[in-house]
Amino acid sequence: MPVPEFLQTLENSGLSTWIRESQSVFGFYFILLFHNFGLAMLVGASVIIDLRILGVVPGVPVKSLEPLFKIMWAGLIVGTISGVLLLLAYPTKALTNPVFYVKLALIAFGVIMAFRIKNRVFDNPSVSEADMTGSVSMAKWSIVLWIASITAGRLLAYTYVYLIYGTKGAVLFDIFKII
Repeated sequence: MPVPEFLQTLENSGLSTWIRESQSVFGFYFILLFHNFGLAMLVGASVIIDLRILGVVPGVPVKSLEPLFKIMWAGLIVGTISGVLLLLAYPTKALTNPVFYVKLALIAFGVIMAFRIKNRVFDNPSVSEADMTGSVSMAKWSIVLWIASITAGRLLAYTYVYLIYGTKGAVLFDIFKII
């Protein structure tokens, strides 16, 4: 299957080239650092809430964790902006890799699960601590989705076929040959 030419246009843009090739401290690795900060904020806060719903640290009221949603949404914004910049650096690498789409789907499901937990547990004033056991399965799925999305994100470094347009990359691990 041929690689779409618009990916070459993206890679040849000034911003893409600068992110990918700049020696500036604010280039690719700085953006990657912020991507990881956003990930830590989003996933870390979500897992804290999930673990509390699952019964960890029962002395802490679940509703007292509601401010963590602000951290989660801030992390989602940081992760999204930095993710778009990382995508611009290597659009062919990401957009020709099915693992990239799996990662995006898992993140979407994780965010949807976070919204569902917020609606069911935090936005419903009639829910008591005892009633939150109905949210246990959502909390378990939330943790599984975040672990899977992080795993898919890490696999992106090893499962690509094209690093940049017209150049095959050195694939160290091709997950689709195993499946």
